[in-house]
Amino acid sequence: MLVPITRDWGPSVSFLPRAARGRWHRHLAWLALVALTASCAQDEGDTQTAPDEDTTTGVTAEMREAGEGLARRDPDDPMAIGDVDAPVVLIAYSDYQCPFCKRWVDDTQPTLIEEYADEGTLRIEWREFPYLGEDSQVLSLGAAAAAEQDKFWEYHHAVFADLEELGEAGGDLLDEIEHTADEAGLDGERLREDMADDALAAAVDEDLAEGQQLGISGTPAFLINGEPVMGAQPLEVFTASVDRALAEADR
Repeated sequence: MLVPITRDWGPSVSFLPRAARGRWHRHLAWLALVALTASCAQDEGDTQTAPDEDTTTGVTAEMREAGEGLARRDPDDPMAIGDVDAPVVLIAYSDYQCPFCKRWVDDTQPTLIEEYADEGTLRIEWREFPYLGEDSQVLSLGAAAAAEQDKFWEYHHAVFADLEELGEAGGDLLDEIEHTADEAGLDGERLREDMADDALAAAVDEDLAEGQQLGISGTPAFLINGEPVMGAQPLEVFTASVDRALAEADR
């Protein structure tokens, strides 16, 4: 169940073109089913295949334009990787308790960074989408606090690496987050103090609200220059989407 949002976060999503939002809703609903089917098959030992072409194409110019409107392109954003002026922006909505998010971080993100972001053609912007409950919200607050130290990516990798251990055996999650942060080179005590900042909680809520208004109901979910990709799909699905976006940007 999605966590309800009680604050008004302004016009950034609600004023996107209705046709684009509606198209996203339809794409995301279908892609969620495709992603679930593919992920279940992979967990059962079957070969995961890319979805049919119809699930990832048909992106309109209006959707592309609206997707660009969602890209923050803030040069000081500590939760982004890649050139601020990169022609393609991948927006990732993720929950730290989601094993498929971990799969994407482990298997796909490094190649996209190496082959596209490092070459200046792709920017990855992270959004917190803690829809799996209170622990997810706490972990996302930790990410926002890590960003205050300009150590978001160190926290990001450390938490996903320790995903199976965090919260096990009845341990105190805040204690474990502080320890994980220290091990990753952050100031764990400061991070824990910053997690109590209402402004950081508001930033996490804003990310969640943005995704919900787009129709996202599960993680991981992505927009690549407005083209939705749902789930930890094979690398080829992402490279094909990025290549399509690059080709359109060059026109």
